[in-house]
Amino acid sequence: MAKKHFNSLSSQAIVVLALISLIPVFIIGFHVLGVDSRILKNEILQKQQSVARRILATASSMLTYQEQLLAVFLDLHTNENERRAFTREDLIYLRKSAPAFVYVTLLDAQGNERLSSGSPLADTLSIVKPEILSTCLQQKPFISDIFHVENRFFVWLAEPFYQSGKEGILAVAYDLREMGEALLQNYPLDMNIAFVSAAGDLISYNGAADGLAFTANPELEQKVQEMDRALGAKTEGEVVLPSRERILVSVAQWPAMEWAVYVDQPADLITHLLRENFSWDMGIMLLTMFFFLLIISYWVILPITRPLVRLREAATRLRDQEDVVLTEADVDVPNNEIGELALIVVEMSHELHNRRQTLLQAQAELAQSNQILEQRVEERTNALKQATRELVKAERLAAIGQMASIISHEIRNPLAVISNATRLIKMLVRAPDAKVTKQFGIIEAEIRQANSIISEVLGYARSRDLILTAVDVNSYLKEILSSYPWPQGIELKEDFAQEDVQIKVDAEEVKQAIRNIISNAVEAMGGNGTVTVSTQVGKRALGISIADTGPGVSEEVRKKMFSPFFTTKARGTGLGLAVVGKALLRHKGKIFITSQLGKGTTFHLYFKIYRRAGDTIYGEAS
Repeated sequence: MAKKHFNSLSSQAIVVLALISLIPVFIIGFHVLGVDSRILKNEILQKQQSVARRILATASSMLTYQEQLLAVFLDLHTNENERRAFTREDLIYLRKSAPAFVYVTLLDAQGNERLSSGSPLADTLSIVKPEILSTCLQQKPFISDIFHVENRFFVWLAEPFYQSGKEGILAVAYDLREMGEALLQNYPLDMNIAFVSAAGDLISYNGAADGLAFTANPELEQKVQEMDRALGAKTEGEVVLPSRERILVSVAQWPAMEWAVYVDQPADLITHLLRENFSWDMGIMLLTMFFFLLIISYWVILPITRPLVRLREAATRLRDQEDVVLTEADVDVPNNEIGELALIVVEMSHELHNRRQTLLQAQAELAQSNQILEQRVEERTNALKQATRELVKAERLAAIGQMASIISHEIRNPLAVISNATRLIKMLVRAPDAKVTKQFGIIEAEIRQANSIISEVLGYARSRDLILTAVDVNSYLKEILSSYPWPQGIELKEDFAQEDVQIKVDAEEVKQAIRNIISNAVEAMGGNGTVTVSTQVGKRALGISIADTGPGVSEEVRKKMFSPFFTTKARGTGLGLAVVGKALLRHKGKIFITSQLGKGTTFHLYFKIYRRAGDTIYGEAS
């Protein structure tokens, strides 16, 4: 019976329509897959390019920061008003201010070392000294390529200066360990990073200890060479390694140093992403195809079922009524196989009628002569009627079964969809039990507790345009100090420079930064101690120092104290000094910290001088 139903016209029509409907689905799906693959590939390459540039920006910003530190140091120590020669104590102070400077030396215009401090690196200095002299004697700062000596990566930085009418060069060996740590924090977990120098040597890669390639990695170096050879002059693209592995590679270069960052990911990542996302698209397509097939099938099957219903009704009359003669008006006669079947049934009804009449006539003629023959004819007639009834009944049952199969097939699918949707809704909206209610209570409590922290985070994250105004430094600082709520036991000392200059800053933002430093100092001293606020006026920069007599901070804490959310307090948010760092960065200022354990900590803030006393216009004396 199931085979018969499958061979019916309606079933075959549905199968054919389904196959036809699948063709455009597969064509569209293949096209969408190709488009999505190209879009995803471009997005991944752009993301890798952004990561590579961010890593280069991190490295360049740290080296630029060290250059600016040297420039500020020279600016403060080569003030024409002082005319004081450098001393070894100045170099020691510089190394304490910047522990990453492992060696500091003063060179004259001929390259002779006048003063030095730190671990000697004479061999490497002799290598870069000709480049230092040729660059700095042109009044340009100098940065060398990377050296790897004694399990240490470093570069040479040099700045020219004039002192007492003589040319000089301040050269330092800068340890890149803190740059490696900064790079390690910027490396994403889902990408492979290779940072190489101008000579093609590995500087750093994700997974390297302390962020620097202290140990050789021949496999990665070989991979970098293969990527560089495959890309040529391009900065991104798909590369096939000798191992047949396909990867997506993006390269960013620092022209000034000829350093390069290579970022790569497996190319099959696109396949995985498409497989995850395309399942939803395929589900939508299949659902759309289902409704499309349902509508088309209805309109296709309707011309088939309508004449079948009329034919069934006519067959029922033929079965239930005696001596029925059907006409074409009693059945629907379409121009197809069903129409031919309807004509056959009409002809059969006529034939049955004729045969009946013949049999009746024969019965009448033979009734008298042969009762037995009449009886046999009657039995055969009855048998024929029974056969006709059975035939009609079989056809009716077949039609009913066919319709039941169609209706069952068409209703079961939407019922399954409705059942699944109902189960999902019940899972989403069912009433929570006591345990879930308790967990909601805990969540609400934690949210309330976190509101204050969120406010601080929003305050740190919120960005607005700077409102720059020129302020007199001494009066500005006195106003801040006078409005600060000093606790008892804290002594304030002021040591302002006699020359009062102006700086152009956002008064509120810098005020908040200074108050944060003071609050840190007060908390560090535990309510007893001295806070000293002083100013130093240089040639182009103003220095503001805020010192306390607290316990001091360790080198490890000093490296992290400007990081957001880093704190040594039990309930602190770690954003106080982060706000300070952000304010100095927005004003293009500098901040340095000197600290001695048990003696105190000093914050040094540096701003560019906007106007001096007696100036009418910036940079123009009256």
